[in-house]
Amino acid sequence: MLIPKIIRLATTTALLLAAPISIAQDNVLIIIADDVGVDMVGCYQEGPDPAPTPVIDALAERGVLFRNAWANPACSPTRAHVQTGRYGFRTGLGMVVSPYGWALQQQENTVADLLSSQTSLGITTGFIGKWHLSNMMTGSYMAPLLQGYDHFVGTMGNIPNGHSFYHYERVDNGTAAMSTTYATTQQVDDALDFMQNVPEPWVCYLAFNTPHAAYHEPPAHLFTTVIPNSDPRVEPRPFYKAMLESMDTEMGRLFDTMGANMLRRTNVVFLGDNGTPGEVSMSPFESHHAKLTPYEGGVNVPLIVAGPVVDSPGREVAELVSGGTDLFQTVIDLMDAGTAQASGTIETDSVSMLPYLLHPQQGPLRETVFAEYFGPNSPTGFGSTFTARTMRNSRYKLIEFFHSTGHRFEFYDLQSDPFEQIDMVSRRLWSQQSRAAYVDLKDQLKNLVP
Repeated sequence: MLIPKIIRLATTTALLLAAPISIAQDNVLIIIADDVGVDMVGCYQEGPDPAPTPVIDALAERGVLFRNAWANPACSPTRAHVQTGRYGFRTGLGMVVSPYGWALQQQENTVADLLSSQTSLGITTGFIGKWHLSNMMTGSYMAPLLQGYDHFVGTMGNIPNGHSFYHYERVDNGTAAMSTTYATTQQVDDALDFMQNVPEPWVCYLAFNTPHAAYHEPPAHLFTTVIPNSDPRVEPRPFYKAMLESMDTEMGRLFDTMGANMLRRTNVVFLGDNGTPGEVSMSPFESHHAKLTPYEGGVNVPLIVAGPVVDSPGREVAELVSGGTDLFQTVIDLMDAGTAQASGTIETDSVSMLPYLLHPQQGPLRETVFAEYFGPNSPTGFGSTFTARTMRNSRYKLIEFFHSTGHRFEFYDLQSDPFEQIDMVSRRLWSQQSRAAYVDLKDQLKNLVP
């Protein structure tokens, strides 16, 4: 059964930087899945045929599931949000980082920069897996280390054509070599090596390459999904589901190997970097409303937090959160490093999610969430080829499309139309309430984006 999105009226506006909250300083593990929307994770119960995800589902049972978390429709912008807490029009990242051109600049303050500046806290930072924020012009293999991380091992971006998940370039603290260990397995091995060999407290980002294309059959012991005798380029969905299931299985090995004691002092965050790709989507999640689009199928992603910080686990939060952007301040607060930004003048868009974890009755901290998609990446923060911006409140959603000849708006009532089938602008379907919301969202969007 499909469960409609839960929507609650927002009544307050959050400040860009919430006041820090003093908590116990436990470890933080952030797990980022590549190309996974809410439709493909079982515990969300929104898609008609999700992949088997028992480990992720169990994480939700012992934590908090965020029902209305947004990311950007493409991976690099969301990853930049996670690292900087800043929207793409500020960093210049609106689409996937290419081998040449604009990428995340080293003068941007990452969460690792801020944590490492608090030397008295003794926090060790590690990034494992897919980085996809730099290129040959911005630090190359050294970029994660230059942007504050004590340790980096993983891939610089997607696994490219000519390579595979069984044969790819793996970078270990600036040195590249080919690996023949299945990438998802290797990344869990690398994360465990980091956790078991550095002092606590630590912050570890584990960014899987899977289930991003190229679609393939994982090692047999990692999945139960039935794989057809066909080319994954022709019939990709079963292979995608098997890849996602294999990631879930390896997450289980990760947690088992960490052990109960380490897990008791580790807060775990699971996040999708953007929605499910259109070629593997299934109705009512339509392919033309999937990844790389500003519709819910492109921006509504799974976000789950579990660990010692969570009060009353096994619950949902229906309030709006900007999953990638808000994770920045949340990690700072989880590490009790809230003073890191007090002495600087960093302009961020991040609102800490910590109050939702600590207080089951916490009211909304945001009135709206925002996402964008533009290209090419540009230091001006505005692409010349294509642009889409979107903002929603607790009920209504506005999308602004820019074209070479002008632009247009679309507007949806997500309460009655969660899959965005009825554009209220083109059909001129207005009530007094919807018209007021339309005007308000247009004004807020105009005020936010230069």
